Amino acid sequence: MKALVTGASRGIGRATADALVRRGFEVFGTSRDPAGIPDGERIEGVRYLRLDLTSEASIDGLLSAVGAVDVLINNAGASQIGPVEEAPADRMRELFELNLFGQIRLIQGLLPGMRERRRGHIVNVASFAGVSPVPFSALYAASKAALIAVSRGLRHEVAPWGIRVTLVAPFDIRTGISQERYLGQSSPYRAAVRAAKEHRDRRMQAAPEPRIVAERIAKIVCSPRSKPFCPVGRNAAVMALLVKHLPESFVDRYLGSRHLRG
Repeated sequence: MKALVTGASRGIGRATADALVRRGFEVFGTSRDPAGIPDGERIEGVRYLRLDLTSEASIDGLLSAVGAVDVLINNAGASQIGPVEEAPADRMRELFELNLFGQIRLIQGLLPGMRERRRGHIVNVASFAGVSPVPFSALYAASKAALIAVSRGLRHEVAPWGIRVTLVAPFDIRTGISQERYLGQSSPYRAAVRAAKEHRDRRMQAAPEPRIVAERIAKIVCSPRSKPFCPVGRNAAVMALLVKHLPESFVDRYLGSRHLRG
């Protein structure tokens, strides 16, 4: 079985590549700069390839290099922190290129081979933020919410060919994902953004390691059946139930007070 894992140089992607290699998969792992991955951080058995999800040429080159794959793990992406009001248009577009459009292009490039073989599995790593956005990460949440919507629709489109689509939504995982900051020097949001950032940093320090997400992904792709939506993390399943069943007004008040009090 051949698997392609994007963003395999660190965090969830690296842990997932390792988990799949240990289960006998032939793994291609992508990075923006494969040559820059230190020897001690490389996973033995992973073939590292360059990928820039904002570049059509880079995506096409990767698709040519890997050929047909059985499993696609769409994991690579970026995050942000800052008020929507001050987000530069070019940075918003790049965020969506990384977290949505580039993922879709990989899916489009690999689906024909999966349909021909009448099998395949696409695992899109979204975020619980796409279900329940928090203040000052709204654009990141929007890109992940869009990926969730695409995945849910796609799942029904490709099911007749035996292709599965699974959403994995990490919740408070210590991934080390880059978080670009949008904030003007005289921004009226400075105090609130600082409080939100401090709250996030405290959560990340106490958060589980990426391995728990990687092991769930490996279990999903090795199983003949899986749930279409899988929240992963400490209390993730409980949070999913609360968000689903509690009044939206209550959830909004809780998230606002929790993330803005510092």
